[in-house]
Amino acid sequence: MSGSAVRPPLFEPAAVRATPPMGWNSWDSGIALTEQSVRETIDAMVSNGMRDAGYRYVDLDAGWAAPQRDSSGDLAADPIRFPHGIAAVAGYAHEHGMYLGLYASPFDEICGQSPATASRGHELQDARRFAQWGVDLLKYDWCRTDANHDEQVRDFARMRDALRSTGRGIVYMINPNSSADARAGVDYDWSGVANSARSTDDLIPMWRNTFPEPDIGGFDTTSVRGVADEAQAALQARPSRPGYWPDPDMLVSGLSMSQFLGAHLDGLPGTAVRRSALTAAETAYLARRLGISPDTLAMLRDTRTLSPAEEQAHLSLWAMLSAPFIAGNDVRTMSEPTRELLTDAGVIAIDQDPRVAPAAPLRRDHRILTKPLADGSVAVALVNPGDQPLTLATTAAETGLAQAYSYTVHDIWTTTTTVTDGRIVAPDIPAHGVALLRITPTG
Repeated sequence: MSGSAVRPPLFEPAAVRATPPMGWNSWDSGIALTEQSVRETIDAMVSNGMRDAGYRYVDLDAGWAAPQRDSSGDLAADPIRFPHGIAAVAGYAHEHGMYLGLYASPFDEICGQSPATASRGHELQDARRFAQWGVDLLKYDWCRTDANHDEQVRDFARMRDALRSTGRGIVYMINPNSSADARAGVDYDWSGVANSARSTDDLIPMWRNTFPEPDIGGFDTTSVRGVADEAQAALQARPSRPGYWPDPDMLVSGLSMSQFLGAHLDGLPGTAVRRSALTAAETAYLARRLGISPDTLAMLRDTRTLSPAEEQAHLSLWAMLSAPFIAGNDVRTMSEPTRELLTDAGVIAIDQDPRVAPAAPLRRDHRILTKPLADGSVAVALVNPGDQPLTLATTAAETGLAQAYSYTVHDIWTTTTTVTDGRIVAPDIPAHGVALLRITPTG
């Protein structure tokens, strides 16, 4: 692995939290990013219980900025989308007990925002503008296919220093992986540069990447992973600790493939792929426009969202990784099952545990992950990556717990609690599912 074996001093801007942020990001759902839609999202997160469950950040991804800087060289909000500016949106978030996040890039070459808004050479100017607006989080995305490691470290550190100079506690999340170097977020310890670094490729709302073609309408399908493969890759990243959280990408719970594609495919007619049925002429037209076969288009249109078992596994794995919980679905219209999943207190408690320990697979069986918790208990995820139900077992000793007379085993998703002498069995875990347990010594 590249980088020093000795961890660098942690980047600690004023007032930044120790546990991973929870919130919402506008990118994956493909909603029209406007002042009105952001206010509606804030209102929804208050009324549906997300805010009180811990989801406090509302992050505006690419698309919020005017295509050109103003006459002073400052960034400005798109005047059509945000007629009252970003400070007004930040104020609305703060009035509702929430925080505002913004997106920026050193280059903005490939990620949906004008290169004229790129921050390289404007780091101090842009950081001051963010602080003046009342921004609480910055997602800083490389957004360039070329990547030299030393150049990445230098550019990301420049923005780090600029944010630090403002004196405002802005959470700093970077994405070194939007480049040709897929290892950029895995092999290097970014904790001295940022509070969080993307550790993997982009996540899609599938259990595994089953795209039959490598390119769909300019969308490189080889650069994305499904939930199972994303989690496996994230386990290879430098570990989490208080104030630093490797980021395996935002949550895709409650997000359909058609919504995801609508947000990612250049020039895709917004309603066409979302319709349950396309005429033969529409199918042929859209397939030609995307440069794919009609059969592939049909697969994309008909791909279901994650199953309930896969949804639980998704959140369980992100909680075990101490990863940011950033929802990517349209929270204004999400279903009640999705709301209940995202706001489940048990899985959130594991993700937000103040020890911020990384998950570790058992040497004997990598399908079983353990995570020590601050109160002396341990979280255990027994994951079934296969297509048939599976029973998995471990012991309290194997999970790292000290010897005790008995142990309480609380199942997060079934909400059942049992007592054991140390043997832990998870029977009939559904395909692509998980048993997420919190085990506590009791005697």
